Amino acid sequence: MNLETPNNDADNYVDKEIYNCLNLENPKSFFLFAGAGSGKTRSLVNVLIDFKSEYGKQFRLNRKKVAIITYTNAACDEIIHRLKYDPIFSVSTIHSYAWELIKNFNQDIKKWLKINLFSEISKLEDEQSKSRNLQNKTSIDRAKKIESKSKRLKNLDNIIQFRYNPNGDNISKDSLNHSEVVSIAADFIKSKPLMQDLLVCKFPIVLIDESQDTKKELIDAFFELQKNKKDSFSLGLFGDTMQRIYSDGKENLEQGLPQDWIKPVKRMNHRSNKRIITLINNIRQNVDGQKQNPRTEKEQGFVRLFICQRGQNKQEIETLVTRKMSDITQDSLWNSSIDKADVKTLILEHHMAARRMGFLDFFEPLYKEDKLSTGLLDGTLSGANFFTKIILPLVDANETDDKFAIARIVKK
Repeated sequence: MNLETPNNDADNYVDKEIYNCLNLENPKSFFLFAGAGSGKTRSLVNVLIDFKSEYGKQFRLNRKKVAIITYTNAACDEIIHRLKYDPIFSVSTIHSYAWELIKNFNQDIKKWLKINLFSEISKLEDEQSKSRNLQNKTSIDRAKKIESKSKRLKNLDNIIQFRYNPNGDNISKDSLNHSEVVSIAADFIKSKPLMQDLLVCKFPIVLIDESQDTKKELIDAFFELQKNKKDSFSLGLFGDTMQRIYSDGKENLEQGLPQDWIKPVKRMNHRSNKRIITLINNIRQNVDGQKQNPRTEKEQGFVRLFICQRGQNKQEIETLVTRKMSDITQDSLWNSSIDKADVKTLILEHHMAARRMGFLDFFEPLYKEDKLSTGLLDGTLSGANFFTKIILPLVDANETDDKFAIARIVKK
C-alpha cells in the first residue's frame, strides 16, 4: 500500500479504504493508525456521511445503527453535531454503550455478580489470612472490603432490576459500578452466542475511537465477536498505540491482527510544524517505525527535547528549562512563571494534574473508589461538579463582588 501522495489525495485514499470496509455485502474490519493531528475525526465523519447517503434508508427501515464509541462525552457531542443528529448513528461513550447492551439481562447480570463477588471475597480472605498484623491499615481496609462485598452478595437475591447511570455516582444497593458494566458486557459479548446475535443484528458496524485506551477485556471480546461474525459484522478501530494513556488498555493493539484486516494509515500531520514532526518520527523510529509527514506549507518551527533524571523535582526542572529556552530563543516571555499564560504545560495524566495543580488530597480518595473513579476522571461526578461548577464560582464571584454572577449562580 503506497500512501506517499499529496496531502488531500492521501487523506481521500484512506477515507475510501475505510468506506469500502463498511460494505454491507462484504464487510471488512480494520485498524486505522491515526497519529496526532492526522484528521482522524474528519475522516470518520466524512466516511459516515457517505455511508448515510448509500445505506441510510436501508438502516432506518431495518432499525439498524452504526455504533460509534468514543472516550468522552465531549467527543460524543462533537461527532453527533457533525453527523447532524442522524438516528442511524449511535454515538456514545464505552460505558453508555456497554450498559445499552446488558441492561435488560438482569438474571444474567445477577449470576455474573454472584460468581465475581464470591471470587473477590475468596481472594481477599486468602490475603487476610496471610497478614501478620490485622490491625495495620491494609488489613483494616481489606476487612472492610470483605464485609462490604459479603453484604452485597447476600443482598443480590433481593434485587429485581439493576440500575446504572454512566454519568452518575451509582451508590445505591441495586447499582452497578462503571468497571462492572464494562466487564459484564465484555463477558457477555465473548461467551454468549445470543448476545453476539443481538449485537450484530442491531449494530452491524462498530467503530471504536481511541481504541488503544479501551479496556483490554472489551477489545478482546470484540475480536472474538468479529472472528465469529466476520461475514455480517465490521469492526473498526481508530487509534495510535503510542498515545496510550491508561494501563488497562490492550498493549500492541495493532500487532497480531488477522490477515484479512485492513490496516490503513493516515500519515499526514495537519497540525504540527515540520521540526516537531521530525522529532516525533525520531522518537518512534525504534519503537514502531510509524512516520508522519508535515503539510508542505507548514513552517519549520522550533523544538527542543530535554531529558532529566526520574525523581527530580519537576517544577524546578521546568523552571530551569524555561530559562534555557529563553537563552536559546532570545525570547524573554520564556522567563514568565510556568503558571502564567505565556508558557503552556501539557499534563498527560489525571494523577499528575492533581499533584501539580494542588488538589491531590481531593482527587486520590475519590479515585480509589470504583463507584466514583470513572465519573471523577470524565468530569461527570455529581458531587465534584457541585463544588467545581457551583461553590467555587460562587466564591470567586463573591471575592470580586460580582453581584450579577452571584445572582446567576444562585438562580441556576
